[in-house]
Amino acid sequence: MNKQKTIISLLFLGAVIAFFAASCASTPFPLAKDTQAFQGKNLSAFEQENLKSFTTFTLSNGIPVIVKQSNASQVFNLTLVLRGGSLLARPETAGFEQVALQTMARGSKTYSYEDIQTLLDETSASIGASSTFEYSTFSLTGLQKYLDTLVPVWSDCIVNPLFSEKDFAQTRSDAQLALQGKEQDPWTKTALVMNREFFGSHPYGNVPEGTLETLASMKLQDLTTWYTELFSANRMFVVAVGAVDPQKLKKELEKSIGKIPDKGVELPKPAPQFTASSRLVRVEHPASRGLAYLRGDFAAPSPAAPDYMAMNVGLKMVSDLLFNVVRDKYGATYSPASYIRAFPANYGSLVIYKTKVPDKIKSYIDEALSDFATGYCVAIDSTAAEDPSARVPIADALPTYKALFVNEYYQNQQTTAQQAASIISSVILTGDYRSYLKDMTKIESITADQVQQAVSKYLLQGKITWVVTGSQDMIESVKETDFVPQK
Repeated sequence: MNKQKTIISLLFLGAVIAFFAASCASTPFPLAKDTQAFQGKNLSAFEQENLKSFTTFTLSNGIPVIVKQSNASQVFNLTLVLRGGSLLARPETAGFEQVALQTMARGSKTYSYEDIQTLLDETSASIGASSTFEYSTFSLTGLQKYLDTLVPVWSDCIVNPLFSEKDFAQTRSDAQLALQGKEQDPWTKTALVMNREFFGSHPYGNVPEGTLETLASMKLQDLTTWYTELFSANRMFVVAVGAVDPQKLKKELEKSIGKIPDKGVELPKPAPQFTASSRLVRVEHPASRGLAYLRGDFAAPSPAAPDYMAMNVGLKMVSDLLFNVVRDKYGATYSPASYIRAFPANYGSLVIYKTKVPDKIKSYIDEALSDFATGYCVAIDSTAAEDPSARVPIADALPTYKALFVNEYYQNQQTTAQQAASIISSVILTGDYRSYLKDMTKIESITADQVQQAVSKYLLQGKITWVVTGSQDMIESVKETDFVPQK
């Protein structure tokens, strides 16, 4: 009887342990949302063709793999993605993940740095690592015929990193030199100051590349600690693009990446949208040599927002107006532009690269924006050649701008690395690797009213944080009242 009770107790205890183990295990994230968007007869030819090229599977440790088969190129791209990116960092650990990944790319316990570089040179391949706000990547790009040779080396760097003091020292030194170079150049210094001012206490403030302070404090032990604690299967997915055999790839990945443990790393909450402030920040930079550089950042719609594409097209119109007025009419700058990015918490910029008249530049910017505010943009057809000041209603120019945007979209899908980037972005932004395929339809459906409303909401009526960098005489001439609305 006691023996029977003991067996029952052990079985019960095993069930309890199994239950808690299952409860604590990370839930794999889906490869695609349960949606009707990619079903039915209303799919475009572009969507139908691309959907047929996808294969997905999940490794035994829960890591999803997305394969996009393409014979259009002899080059393949294979990328391991770690969700979270710099959002998982603290102010004192900013940049640690990027340095760790780049150190991993230099060597494994099986392949030395010299071994890897020799192989990459002989096969015209590359291994790269980088980190962004929302995710980090460890990628391999090479010729299709060398796939079987290159993948074991790439995967060994991932699951069996060397983390030598020599490799770490070189990687950290490279990162420090890159940041020092940005500090010394007035234009990149403008961007550094803007990021600090605009991000503030926002989670994006822990910038992926780190700071000179965090890089200086970094030790090799910090990298191995990061790998031990945060290099977890529940953060990961893999994207492969090229003439890749999914079944063959699955067998290869199971032997390596499929053995990465799931440590149940808690992923960060989505970053909140930005709330910009209207202000002007002056930064003295002697190396500007009689020139000034300006950048104004503002909150912008995320790629998942309905007005994202309209804002993109609208800012292309604004860029042309800035070029037409600020550069061509007044000769006041070398290059003006406006654009937004593609982050979940998104922001845009107005940039003035090199000007000798920073005291007048805001009036020229306002002149260009006033044309858009009244519903007009540059005439970009043959009329512009005859009369550079010609303006047309936004509705009339919209078909041409949409065509230009579509052409640019196709150009950004030409390489396997670019296609992989679109798939990765789709997963991060929507949880569905296919969502970028709908971009074409979104662009084609944009109306002139949507374009005007988006630009008006986020730029014309939005708050802008301005940074001006230059020599003392340049920045002193810039009036705060020109850039900051008076109450």
